[in-house]
Amino acid sequence: MGSLSLDPARSMWELIDGLVDEATATTPVILVDVHAEATSEKVALARWLDGRVTGVVGTHTHVQTSDARVQPGGTAAITDVGMTGPHDSVIGVKAELATHRMRTGMPVRFEVATGGVRIEGVLIECDGASGRATAIRPVRVPWP
Repeated sequence: MGSLSLDPARSMWELIDGLVDEATATTPVILVDVHAEATSEKVALARWLDGRVTGVVGTHTHVQTSDARVQPGGTAAITDVGMTGPHDSVIGVKAELATHRMRTGMPVRFEVATGGVRIEGVLIECDGASGRATAIRPVRVPWP
């Protein structure tokens, strides 16, 4: 979990190397989900892990970014995979409820929105033996 605009109990930088080493002992294919507000933190982590993990995918902002790439060391990366759920909303919540809370600062019980449902994510192709990514492709599927 990123630190900018969020308040994690521990910094991801304190933990990531040990977690990657632990995972590497079990499998060559490793996917890291970095839940962070700032794209800069997600890019920095992807660069730090390049060549050590298969992919680094960002989450939290609910908006699929157009920066999917395979880095020189063979790590696929994207700063946000997007959102699965109703896009006719404010990150999945009925817009009028989210807007009311933002405008007034008063708590309100959120309700899940409907309409414009999509499934978003990425497809990462990799070599199973080395764990190195060969391609990353954003996926967006409208749901009937």
